Amino acid sequence: MSDSSKKIYGALVVRVADRLILSKIIVSATEGFTIPSTAWADLVSRCGAPHFRTSAFLQVTSDDGSSEPIQLSYHVMTDDTTGFAVLCGKSVSRREGQAALDDLSSLFRKMFVENVSKLTSSSVSVFSKPAKDLLLSSGNGPDSLAKINEVKSAVDEAKGLAMDNVERLIQRDQKIDDIIHASEDLLYHSDGFGRNSRALSDQIWWNSMKGKIIIFGTAAVFLFMVFFVFFTD
Repeated sequence: MSDSSKKIYGALVVRVADRLILSKIIVSATEGFTIPSTAWADLVSRCGAPHFRTSAFLQVTSDDGSSEPIQLSYHVMTDDTTGFAVLCGKSVSRREGQAALDDLSSLFRKMFVENVSKLTSSSVSVFSKPAKDLLLSSGNGPDSLAKINEVKSAVDEAKGLAMDNVERLIQRDQKIDDIIHASEDLLYHSDGFGRNSRALSDQIWWNSMKGKIIIFGTAAVFLFMVFFVFFTD
């Protein structure tokens, strides 16, 4: 059991509000021993309080009592809505167990951004495989930290690419909005120019008509005076 005592055997993701198991991850089995249902139930019961962290030892016996009791360690953390628990060999330290929990919760948050109250065990079923890979890396040998960092780097890179794409879309939308606003401004100014042109044209026409009226009026008065002087006694 010297090697197996450093393993992570399984993990749970639990909704704090009703202690519903959203995901149960079986990472590896102990030698000739199956983790009993009572051990999982004990972990679920410890995920009922928000903002909670603990690590302790747990002695378990198989459900059928066919094997000797075995001592394991468990590590639990919860936030406002979700509890995470890992069941490990007794030689897994508190620091290692809590680090595995942090990695597990970080992966869960990146995969599921919606409200936890809307999640079900079916909708979270896709979490088991990447979570198992992550926990296997956490508990298998001296280069486990490097493997964890590789997983983190891959996730961060994918997140960075997604953020870049979102930023490009936002910038494109902003450019489209700028073009639309510029077009609206140009249309507004062109309408204003048309109105001003019509007003100026009307004013020039009216000024021209006023000049003609004045000329014709003056000529009419002059003709009337000539007629009055020369053709009337």
